[in-house]
Amino acid sequence: MSQIVYGRNAVLELMKSRPDDVAKVYFQFNTDDKKLTDILITAKRNRVAIGKASNQKLAEMANTPKHQGVVALTSDIKFRDLDEILGAPDSKPFFFVVLDSIEDPQNMGAIIRTAECAGATAVLIPKDGSAPINSTVHKTSAGAVSHATLCRVGNLAETLRRLKENNVWVVGTDSDGRKNYTEFDYTMNVAVVIGSEGKGMRRLVKETCDEVVRLPMFGKTESLNASVSAGVMLYEVVRQRQLNLKSNS
Repeated sequence: MSQIVYGRNAVLELMKSRPDDVAKVYFQFNTDDKKLTDILITAKRNRVAIGKASNQKLAEMANTPKHQGVVALTSDIKFRDLDEILGAPDSKPFFFVVLDSIEDPQNMGAIIRTAECAGATAVLIPKDGSAPINSTVHKTSAGAVSHATLCRVGNLAETLRRLKENNVWVVGTDSDGRKNYTEFDYTMNVAVVIGSEGKGMRRLVKETCDEVVRLPMFGKTESLNASVSAGVMLYEVVRQRQLNLKSNS
């Protein structure tokens, strides 16, 4: 579950000593305090997600008005190292779920839940532009956050290139995808990229994909909810791999 740390000295020390434990740091609007600037610089240097909040919102998060303009969310989740997973021979064929700018905690929790149920190797979550692993994510995931393998990654396009160097095919979803989502072979090492709720995959992430597939849409609504799209995609991976096992048995 997420924990709250507030106060300039406490948050700065946390950022310096345990940056990997910090899910997100929220700063007060319109402040030029030097200590807060130092915290902001340290957060950016360590690629920690940052956000802005009103004085009232910070007080609600910290449960006190003595927050000094900054609140940090920490997580007790232990993130795995991606290189460690890629080097584990018993993890193949790989099945990664990559989240590109999923900012809604409910979508985050729902996708992690589906990924864990589908037997994904790991869920890759960028440090920047993602929802923190907070109590809403825990609740929506129905406890899956405690069981799923999660990896914090830096630059997402670079991470996708690392996956490709390790013979992992990267497949994104978009309405203008060249293939229908069922027309790709997911029995290989694969990473499925799920784009943000509103804008989908970012341009550079999309360009880095080996293939971009589409989910057919027959109604007037332009797109599915991110977690619903993820569910459709991930269970297509499961379906194909189960059929492949049967045919090889």
